[in-house]
Amino acid sequence: MPGGFGSYRGGFGLFDRARSAKKDIFVVQGASHYDLYDQPKFTGPALERLESFFAENL
Repeated sequence: MPGGFGSYRGGFGLFDRARSAKKDIFVVQGASHYDLYDQPKFTGPALERLESFFAENL
């Protein structure tokens, strides 16, 4: 839920300030912050994105 606690907007602010050129932001549509703790339909896509990002950038 965008803007539920400010973390959605805050995340974009942190992303914009990050100095690295190797950065990516991924919004899991339909997920709230808490859904990303233990809801496989949301954690699965997030983990896949993390895995591919780190494989390309480590």
